[in-house]
Amino acid sequence: MNRFDTDLKRIKFKDLLFVILYGGVLSVLFGILLGFIDYFIGDFVGLSFAGILFLVSSMQIGRMVRKQYEFPHIVYIVLTALFLIVQAIIIFFLPYIFTVVKANNAPELVFDFRLYWLVLESFARNLFRSFNFNLWLTTIVFAIGTYIGVKQTY
Repeated sequence: MNRFDTDLKRIKFKDLLFVILYGGVLSVLFGILLGFIDYFIGDFVGLSFAGILFLVSSMQIGRMVRKQYEFPHIVYIVLTALFLIVQAIIIFFLPYIFTVVKANNAPELVFDFRLYWLVLESFARNLFRSFNFNLWLTTIVFAIGTYIGVKQTY
């Protein structure tokens, strides 16, 4: 028997709402906060801590989402995984996007999803074009962080 429910009839609206609020909103807010922290630390030290920040925050978000329902459901787990992937994209790519924001003097571009999509598309294209250790390491950290966060939810 699984440790989570798969029957769609047993989804509780209140639990689903709180999973979306805690998982979605906190993932985006933590992503932006940690992306800026990584940007300023990287600017000062010259080293990125995005992977470590994402691993720690994904565990924390997984624990906070788990406290929102009594019995785990597959829908809650999948939603948490999607929100953690969004958080990873924000944390890892915000330093690149913030340089565009500073160059254009337009702070609202931090919240423009199209810029994240362009950077993600370029990342995926370069991932398979030639072997780049940094891109593959980033992909592995995406996967491990998402797995760790999701594992906390059930």
